[in-house]
Amino acid sequence: MINLLLLLAVIFWGLSFVATKMVLQFLSPIEIIAIRLLLGIPVLYLVLKFKKKEIRFMKNDYLIIILASIILGAHFLIQAIGMIYTTATNTAWLVATIPVFIAILSYFFLNEKMTANKIMGIIIATLGVVLLVSGGRLATLGWLKSVGDWIILSSSVTWAIYTIITRNITRRYNPLVVSLGLFLLPGVVLVAYAGISTPPAKFIHLPLNIILALIFLGVFCLGIAHWFYLEGLSRKGATDVGVFIYLEPIVTTMAAIPILNERPTLFAMAGIILIISGVYLVQRKSHFNNP
Repeated sequence: MINLLLLLAVIFWGLSFVATKMVLQFLSPIEIIAIRLLLGIPVLYLVLKFKKKEIRFMKNDYLIIILASIILGAHFLIQAIGMIYTTATNTAWLVATIPVFIAILSYFFLNEKMTANKIMGIIIATLGVVLLVSGGRLATLGWLKSVGDWIILSSSVTWAIYTIITRNITRRYNPLVVSLGLFLLPGVVLVAYAGISTPPAKFIHLPLNIILALIFLGVFCLGIAHWFYLEGLSRKGATDVGVFIYLEPIVTTMAAIPILNERPTLFAMAGIILIISGVYLVQRKSHFNNP
């Protein structure tokens, strides 16, 4: 049963990039994230009420919670903005490099050891990113102007920062309580901004498939997927759960072909293989939560 919950969580997250790409044709990144939070936060709240968990933190933790909430909101927005200029497939595989950035930042700020495997993994994953972004056109240097890909890659850095900042808090409190607590501030700010700046008619006249995509992004990807993933994490442990995360970008790639007509080139596939190999080497003994 737990394996099924974990599988559903990574499927939802993998499909979230495809759904976001669809909705970006009609709404701005702020509007999309606002609706996701508006729909997802109540789901997490109901889960916590059902599990009889209270949202309560010590006063000393509020500064970290506020800082992490700001970074989390920025991460969501940066990722959505980047997707305007790149494909869902590239997004999923570039986001998969998050463990690489966590390893680098942990070395500088947490004094964690940089092993030979990690160094090799970072080099291999970097080569994979260059090959994926460039599409094999290394000589022209035109790939350096792939704005969307670089923005998405920067969102991997923001998630790595967020992971490191919240590492101790997630160990002291229920992870689901922490997730909901961190969603509240960006939720209030972005929902209020979208409510003031966006005419209601813009939402009312959305096509049915886009409305369904928004519901999927909020209820299933932000709410239910977080619940399923954290349930699996608490019962199986990080090592066993980490295996499922490798499926997420594969789901995106498979779904993006028929839905968005995105077809990775041979060079992109080579880059994907290098990214998988590099991330595997970096992550062999440590697994981190998904964005």
